[in-house]
Formats: sequence, structure tokens, C-alpha cells
Amino acid sequence: MSELIVACVRTGERVPFDLVTTLRNALAKNLARQHTMVCLTDQPERCTGVGFVDISAMELPGWWGKMALFEPQWRSGAKVIYLDLDVNVIGDIAPLADVSGEFAILSQKDVAGRYNSSVMVLGRLMGNFIWHGFDRRRSLLMVRHAKHGDRTCIEELYPSAPSLQQMLPPDFFDTRLRLMQQHL
Repeated sequence: MSELIVACVRTGERVPFDLVTTLRNALAKNLARQHTMVCLTDQPERCTGVGFVDISAMELPGWWGKMALFEPQWRSGAKVIYLDLDVNVIGDIAPLADVSGEFAILSQKDVAGRYNSSVMVLGRLMGNFIWHGFDRRRSLLMVRHAKHGDRTCIEELYPSAPSLQQMLPPDFFDTRLRLMQQHL
């Protein structure tokens, strides 16, 4: 596995599998850096050019599957760029690989919660404390954040996470990634 992973999460049957191959193809076109694409999933479908990690034993339905991103064992110390399957990669996303620190997430305004978990970056060997905080209290957190899901849960576990918009070129999210509507 390379030192850079681009990860996605596909849980349940609601999100079509072809979004995994669409993301794989967009990364091949728009990320010249050596990377490994990994899909964390509880579904059986597979394709070439993507590593798959079965997270079904974690029992994280729907958006809660994103919390598996923070579990350290599957990452093998690599830096992780996470992209929702409904994020459209339309330009060079290499600046995401240059984001420094342990963790960064999109920020948002005028909605419940300050975070948008459709794009996140986890530093090498970082973010483990988010997984451990979640795993210790997962039942409570899943109930407490049932309405807004993983993004408000992540905010509770790491309320001062750096904003990706502050770390990337000003036009990055207009010219390189297009954020689409949530499937979940």
C-alpha cells in the first residue's frame, strides 16, 4: 500500500456501486501522485484498481461507516484523503495530499454543526483518538447524533479541527472538487 490512501465509504445498498468506479477513474485522471484507493464497505461488490476493507463486523450502518476511517489498523500509517462518493473530482486534487497536521475537515455555515464530512484528511498515524473516543461511547454518540450523523459526532470528538478551506487555495472547491447532494 502506498503512503497516500484516497478512501471512500460505501455502506448499505442505497449508494450505487458504480460511484466507486467513477471515483477511481476520476482519481486516475486528476491525482498524479502515487496513491492507493480504498473503499471501506459492508457490501460484496469489488472491482480492479481499488482495495476493499470489509467493515461489516464494525456494525456501522449508513453515514456511521465514515467513523471506520479513524480506526488505525486498516490505514497502516498512511495519510488518508477521504472523499464522499458523491464528490465529483474535476481537477487536480494534489493539494489535499499536502495538507499538514493530524486531521482537517470541511467547515460549513448556516446548518446544524460546523463540519461537512464529505472531504477529510487524516495525517499519517493520526486521528486514532477520534476512533477511540467514538468506539468507547458509540451507542451514546450514535443516539445523540442520530439526526445529523457522523459530522456532528466528529465535531463533538474534535471540536477544534482545522478547516480545509483555510488550508487550500481559495478556489480549490470551485475548480477541483464539486460537492454534490448527500445520498444518505
